[in-house]
Amino acid sequence: MSLFINIMNAKSSPVASPGWIRPDDVMRVRKLKAKRQALQARMISSATSPQVSAPAFGQGSVLDGRDVKRRNPFRCSSNKRLRKHEDVDLEETCDATLFQLLNPAAAGNKDNALQSYSFSNLISKELGAEDFAKDDKDSSKDTWTDHLVADWSLKTRVRFKSHKPLPWKHNFKTSEEASGTTGFVRCLNSLSDGIEDRTLDTSANAQFYQCCLVWQHPNLPWLQLFPRENIRMTSQTGLFGTDSKLGDSLHSEWCESLRSLHQLLRVRQCPYFYVCGPTFTCLFRAAGVAGISPAHALITPTTRGFREAMKEEDIKFDMPFHNCGSLGTSSCSTDDPDKEESVNKNKELHEIYEDNDEEEEREEATSWLENLGVDTSQFPNLNPTKVEREKYKNVDNTPSSLVYVEGVETQGLINFLLNSKSCVPTTGALAGVPPTLLAPVAFQGATLKTLKAKGGMVHKDGNVQHSMEISGPVLPHTVHRLTTLLSAAVDNFSVSLNPVPSTLSFSQHSHLEATAAPQAFAQEGLVDCGLDAAIRHLICTPHKSERESKLPVSYREVTFKDNKFTWTDGLQ
Repeated sequence: MSLFINIMNAKSSPVASPGWIRPDDVMRVRKLKAKRQALQARMISSATSPQVSAPAFGQGSVLDGRDVKRRNPFRCSSNKRLRKHEDVDLEETCDATLFQLLNPAAAGNKDNALQSYSFSNLISKELGAEDFAKDDKDSSKDTWTDHLVADWSLKTRVRFKSHKPLPWKHNFKTSEEASGTTGFVRCLNSLSDGIEDRTLDTSANAQFYQCCLVWQHPNLPWLQLFPRENIRMTSQTGLFGTDSKLGDSLHSEWCESLRSLHQLLRVRQCPYFYVCGPTFTCLFRAAGVAGISPAHALITPTTRGFREAMKEEDIKFDMPFHNCGSLGTSSCSTDDPDKEESVNKNKELHEIYEDNDEEEEREEATSWLENLGVDTSQFPNLNPTKVEREKYKNVDNTPSSLVYVEGVETQGLINFLLNSKSCVPTTGALAGVPPTLLAPVAFQGATLKTLKAKGGMVHKDGNVQHSMEISGPVLPHTVHRLTTLLSAAVDNFSVSLNPVPSTLSFSQHSHLEATAAPQAFAQEGLVDCGLDAAIRHLICTPHKSERESKLPVSYREVTFKDNKFTWTDGLQ
């Protein structure tokens, strides 16, 4: 029993093994070291700061007739200021020390070393302060032009904003609607052009209403026919998809309208028109438009099946963005035409050599397997059709899948659109409904549609701006007519545009095209197209590259100031 008691007393004894360290002792030592270091730092700072003699006994807090105020050691501003100066001094000292080691001859004068031998001073001396100021000025300076370029992408909404009241109203009078409709249908450039005895309303609101009209086919008010990209897919099939007679009747009328538009385009009485399908958008342009000599068409986006169907109809087409790389890259255009031509030739030869090498490798592998008695159909990677599919796999439904057709091939494309089943959806709310046709001039079966206008006030950062929002299928020439009309009444405004994303590549294509038509002949050939001379000159001018004009070929934000325009890119 006594032995057990002695063992328990030994275990409960506070004396620990001499080789062990208790955690409490470690923390106590660390706290003492931290207090000692803080005390030393406080003594050093008090020794370097100016000493203030304490008042003598019995004098109170008055010394030489003034109150002595003790400095608050916990003041944050002074500590931050001191720390800031210490950091600056430390940086300059480190720079000077480094340069003194690299250049011992300059170590004699410390002041010059601190001032001259620092990285910031050397960089400023090497490049010059004027260069820095010039670069900052050039970077902040925007490029301004006298007019907007032709942006061929379709817009769903346009908003005008200005600090001054706009001359437009979204509530139109009877005379304004009548005169605007008459001017648009009769293709009058202005409601008061040259004829004094005309009784049309020539107010700004009547001209605004004239700009807010467009020709469309088909017209089904209970269905959303534009845009067709964001239509919600439903399992319920529409009326024209369930009733074959209604669908066939609607399609036959649509075919007549498309033929009418193409005939107007061929004789240059229609400058351009759009075909908005369920999965693609096609832009037809007359000869001379965008600086291209023959009539041509652009389709985007496309798929491999769509392109193979065009090949089966013997329609020749090009894919300019796929051949020159990604959309908008500088490899498609250069400043020197000869250099650009040589680069393109070298690239084409390189691609041809690569294709030939790959084809030879596949043929060698196929012949080797056939000699061994192996069925080559068991190796799908040797199939040339699959190799071609893999080559275009990442192109489908992207801007790089844009297809370009020109000349007599556009007639084949029209026949393809008339007879292709892929142009008409078979399921959903738009089942059996053909693509939407949009044009600036009247054609057979067309319906006159009005864009929706809504005015209001915008409050931003304490500023009040007057706004006018226009929604609907906004064609390229409509934007130019509206900006021209507003610039005559307001000296400063901005425009926000919402383009259809898939149609942005239409504007990017024009400056890649090499063929060019004389602008004078192109404009004279489009005299009867229904557009005024200024817009004809604009749409017939070929696009310049972004490197030459320093401005993008499409825009989302436009600013007008001092009779000049500038805009930001729409390719994002």
